[in-house]
Amino acid sequence: MRTHRIASIATAAAAAFGAAGPAAAQYQCYDFGGLPMNKQHHIGETFNGRHVTITLRPYKMGGNQVGEAANFAEVQQALIAGGSAPEMALKTLAVQVTPNQPVSRMRVRLAQQITPTGGFGTSNFEVNGQRHEGASFASANGKRLGGAEITASFSNTSGNWHVGTLELRAKPGGAITSFSIGGHTWRMDDMCVDKANP
Repeated sequence: MRTHRIASIATAAAAAFGAAGPAAAQYQCYDFGGLPMNKQHHIGETFNGRHVTITLRPYKMGGNQVGEAANFAEVQQALIAGGSAPEMALKTLAVQVTPNQPVSRMRVRLAQQITPTGGFGTSNFEVNGQRHEGASFASANGKRLGGAEITASFSNTSGNWHVGTLELRAKPGGAITSFSIGGHTWRMDDMCVDKANP
């Protein structure tokens, strides 16, 4: 197991996501710089950071696992998800993020490849054990799962990629203990968590 490099926890988090004020300083952010470049990883592998554990999980469509022979994740020197290089490239995989202690908010940069027909493939979501499948990462916007509200903001700013951020916010007095997201062909960067009370 390898440790994620820690990005900045205060001013960098605010700059990365446009946040301001005292709450921005609460974020602990991680990139994938501590992993070897272009080495493929598969279902069941786990990467440990100081505040979260990231585990590769099966990608599902209609509740059924697909893409077993094609699934992989690898760190690449790319900027598709909108952060700084490197970033994690994923193919028919889901990622489960488990904070080492409950958090009130989570944010992550994502990019989802647009298919030739204009779709995205099924997207998998899970918060605190409650699961949902959607048509795209953007389809999660406004959803409530596992006691958390999801805000997803995406646009087609990079060729055949839909790029943006996804944020989870626990209801007052609640907490996020598990979050999963998966897709067919996608990228992830700058995973941030906030332990402050919502």
